[in-house]
Amino acid sequence: MSATTERKRYPEWHWSQWPVSDEAVDAHLRLASDVYRRTRFDIFRRLVGRDLRGKTVLDYGGGAGLLAVRCAEQGARVTLLDPEPNSLGIARLLAQRRGVSERVETVRAESLPPSVAGRRYDLVVLMDVIEHLPDDGGVLRAVARCQQPGDRLFVSTQNRLSLNYLLEGTYHKKWLREEDWCGWDPTHLRFYTPGSLRRRLAQAGYRPTRWWGMFIVPYNILSWLVLLRRNLQWSGLHRLDLALGGVFPFNRLGWSLIVLAERAGA
Repeated sequence: MSATTERKRYPEWHWSQWPVSDEAVDAHLRLASDVYRRTRFDIFRRLVGRDLRGKTVLDYGGGAGLLAVRCAEQGARVTLLDPEPNSLGIARLLAQRRGVSERVETVRAESLPPSVAGRRYDLVVLMDVIEHLPDDGGVLRAVARCQQPGDRLFVSTQNRLSLNYLLEGTYHKKWLREEDWCGWDPTHLRFYTPGSLRRRLAQAGYRPTRWWGMFIVPYNILSWLVLLRRNLQWSGLHRLDLALGGVFPFNRLGWSLIVLAERAGA
């Protein structure tokens, strides 16, 4: 695991820095309509369920609230925690537009503040978050203290045990000599394997119950190889992720590694 002690910051052009406005909300909704995010939301619903009435959800590092608002629309009361003030402002506008403002609380923080750490959450979500965190194990232990045995944790992150990493990672690390390459996002700190993620979860008191692989086929790379102008991801290959992503061994082989875990007993 990385020895980095500080979270890497996003550049000014990144979506997390967009000014709070209705136009920014519209732009985020357009982003949410792409194949990657639609597939990810579909997998989330398959693993977590569609009916969240009466549930409490902590969306840790949830950005502009696209998932938090969806959970609120499904009946949950959601705490959205994120360090970026503009993202939280956009999330509040989105919740207001969707009529769920009373069920979405926004909290600006780098880590769990006492006001949140003392609560209990039926579901904690870390969607594409832990690879950004200097102390990933510490965060997992902190959210575990907000849960009781049987409560659930949803985690998605990037997978070193994937065809995409084998191809693209080898290209960047061996050919371009980018030894610190951690994926397309410059703020990533590390990759995981199913084994390393399982160990991290176990150390925090979680037991994986379901695995899912997303981007089993490296669509972007295939597009380059066959010189298609149109990214192959739009052609329907993403349906493989929905059809096979939950089946062993494909559920361990996606570029995006997704796990639903349960808080274990004391």
